[in-house]
Amino acid sequence: MATTLDYATSSDDDESFDDEKTTSGSFRNGEFQGRVFKWTNYLHGWQERYVILRHGFLNYYKNEYDISLGCRGALSVKQALIQSHEFDECRFDVRVGDSVWYLRAHTPEDRERWIQALEDHKQMCKSESGYGSETSLRRHPSIGSLASTASASVASTGSFKKDRSLKEKLNELETFRELLVQQVATLQTYFDACANAVTKGFEPYQKEYENVTDLDFEESLDKNDSKSILDGDTVRNPSIKPKFDRLALDDHAAMAIDFKGEALTFKATTDGVIHNVAFSIELMQKREDVWRKKYEKELERRKRFQDLYNQINKKKVPAFGSPDAEEGPHSTLKEDEFFDALDQSLDRIDRDIDKYPISSKSSAHSKSSTNSTVNKSKSSSKQVPKTVPVSTIVSKSNDDNSENNGKHRLTDDVERIVQEHLQYVREDVSNGWDLIHQDGEMKVYRREVEENGIVVDPLKCFHTIKGVTGHEICRYFWEFQYRMEWETTLDSTKIIEALDPDTVIFFQLHKRVWPAAQRDSCFWSHIRCISNSDEDQPTWLVVNYTTPHPLAPIKSPQVRLVANVALICETIISEPPLNPKDIKRENIQCKLTYVAFVNPGGWVPSAALRGVAKREYPRFLKRFTSYVVEQTRNKPILF
Repeated sequence: MATTLDYATSSDDDESFDDEKTTSGSFRNGEFQGRVFKWTNYLHGWQERYVILRHGFLNYYKNEYDISLGCRGALSVKQALIQSHEFDECRFDVRVGDSVWYLRAHTPEDRERWIQALEDHKQMCKSESGYGSETSLRRHPSIGSLASTASASVASTGSFKKDRSLKEKLNELETFRELLVQQVATLQTYFDACANAVTKGFEPYQKEYENVTDLDFEESLDKNDSKSILDGDTVRNPSIKPKFDRLALDDHAAMAIDFKGEALTFKATTDGVIHNVAFSIELMQKREDVWRKKYEKELERRKRFQDLYNQINKKKVPAFGSPDAEEGPHSTLKEDEFFDALDQSLDRIDRDIDKYPISSKSSAHSKSSTNSTVNKSKSSSKQVPKTVPVSTIVSKSNDDNSENNGKHRLTDDVERIVQEHLQYVREDVSNGWDLIHQDGEMKVYRREVEENGIVVDPLKCFHTIKGVTGHEICRYFWEFQYRMEWETTLDSTKIIEALDPDTVIFFQLHKRVWPAAQRDSCFWSHIRCISNSDEDQPTWLVVNYTTPHPLAPIKSPQVRLVANVALICETIISEPPLNPKDIKRENIQCKLTYVAFVNPGGWVPSAALRGVAKREYPRFLKRFTSYVVEQTRNKPILF
């Protein structure tokens, strides 16, 4: 295991916080530290943070200058699971329970240094504490714990019988102990009596029992006789028979016992004790084997659960908002979870719009440009006014002949796409189209189509709006200065080239809707008036079609959205008055047809895409048409 001695360290005087020394992880002052990128949330993404590994904890700071202010967060390395990412060669994750830090080093080599330092520090913490290994229970058995466990109640029948047998043997041992106590008490009483007789001068008792057949119990023993016996006369003259006091012998006989019987009884008792002790030891040995097997099974279960826990951690199930859940080929979110996350993000955007609504008033410049067009007569309405603000155009068409012949480099493409939409809009929706939404006059149809696994479902929307003309609807849809007021899903929009007064090229950056990646789009937008005769009300059309442009390159991590959209509006006048000037907004309505072919790109699941389309297209149409009605309420009618 590597220690801090294996790495070069620097003194306080030599340590500096310039980019070269703090970018990569290294040991300084005995602590591994350096800059890494840390995932914050789906709004701010990856942010560079300064991380220090010290005293068993991984601490992070906003930068190296904030170390004295305290860390912003810390994780215990001892319990941490360090994982290198499967696909990102610079990323590694540090997981402790439900808390996960997603980190990215600057280089793959720096990631390996961080992982090695974390693993070494983890092992050092475990070795210092003495715990944490899988075999710690085997190395540190507890007799007390096993005894306490053995004394607990056991559910199995066999264990219950063994417990009862052991208790019975213990009771028998208690009985034998009482018998031994009684026998010892009997012997002790006899010995006390013998000691008491000796103190009275009656001795030797052994000879009494050896010559008991020669004793004369009828003659009393006087003091002289006793004295002669004590002086050894009997020994010198064996013909003289000793005489004993009848009362003393009666007292002595009263204390006599059956030594042979007592010896047999004592031996049987001790044999019973030994037998019961041996039986109890055997039961305890069997019990020890049972508990050892249970202990080994418990260790095996623990190992299986530990392996299962490690497998679950290796799956890297992320918390909501983690980088693993983002759109991509390896996203960990299921289709329904992905849609739920998109739905929540869209709801959040709607709440922000309701809380901070965009002003319904246009800028002074847009007002002047609008006022220059709303007072046009019916005859002049067929010619589109030049209302694109010059200040919003990044570049103009570089075709030298475009002003002379009225053509530009995309003229043929524009004409072809316009004619295709005019034919497509007349197709019937009865074959292959599904009605996915209906709200009053609004109907939304969809036909499910996939290309290379990506959903490109064409949509057709039909709607009737009262009080506005087709020209007004298309004008507000095409004009640059109004777009940010009704299109709430945009972060920014700009005109990067004006091809002619009717055609401009837009570049738009759409709002990020987590977990989907951020989208951008580059497309030409063309507006046109179509009329079959001077007597009919003109039909207006706007077409948006994706096109590449050198001023709008595709940049990671944005995903380029490909779209082919057409808005076709026809004005209908009910009960027209004799004088056209007397037409009021109550007498007009617009029949709108919206056609969209959109390829979102990326890796959004099919079900999530279709769910979002079903939700957002009706909302978009309702929001946009309501905006136009509000903007034109008190203004002259633009035919």
